[in-house]
Amino acid sequence: MDYSLNDDVRAKLDNYFYRMRRAAERQDPQRGLERRGMIIGGYAGSAATVVDMARFVEQITRITTMDIEQTYDSISIEREGTFSLDCRFDDSKQQTHDNPFGKELCGWDGHQLVFYLSLPGGMDLQQRLTLSRDGRQMNVATTLRLDQAPEPFTLNRAYMRFEGLPNHYNCEQTVTRGKVCSLATDTQSQR
Repeated sequence: MDYSLNDDVRAKLDNYFYRMRRAAERQDPQRGLERRGMIIGGYAGSAATVVDMARFVEQITRITTMDIEQTYDSISIEREGTFSLDCRFDDSKQQTHDNPFGKELCGWDGHQLVFYLSLPGGMDLQQRLTLSRDGRQMNVATTLRLDQAPEPFTLNRAYMRFEGLPNHYNCEQTVTRGKVCSLATDTQSQR
C-alpha cells in the first residue's frame, strides 16, 4: 500500500458533510441540517450513519498487501488478513454468484475490474480496481451505499507493485531495527 496516495478518511468525511450541508441549505436556506440528530436532506439516516459508513469502509480497506494471480479465465486476489476476491470469466462480461450474505457480481468494466456485493437491508459494497498504464500502480476504490444515506461513501487506496521475497528468506519485523531478514533453514523454507 502506498500511504502517500491514499484518501484521508477524515478529509473525505468532512467533504461528505460539507456537500450534504450545502445541498440542504439550497433546499431550505432557513433550516440547513437539522440540529436534532443531523437529519440530512430528508433522509432518515443521521450523521452517525454516515460516520459508521466511513468507519466500515476504512476497516475493510486496511489491507497493506495483496497477492494477485490471474489466468485467461479467472483472477484471484488474496488480501492480507481478510477475505479474498475471486472472479471467473467466461463468454459473458460479468459473473453473478449467490452466497450466504447476499449477491455477488464481478467482471470487467472497460479496463477496470469490479467486485460488487449486494447485502440485505439496503447495503451495497463495490470495489473497483484500476491498474495504471505502466502496470506499477493500482487504485482500489471502495464504495459503500446504504438506503439510509443520501449518497455513497468512497475511499481510494493505492498499491505499488513489488515482488515478494523468495522462500529461502525468513523475515521478521522488529521495533528497534525494522524488518530483519536472514537465510531460512531447509525446514523453514518448506513451510
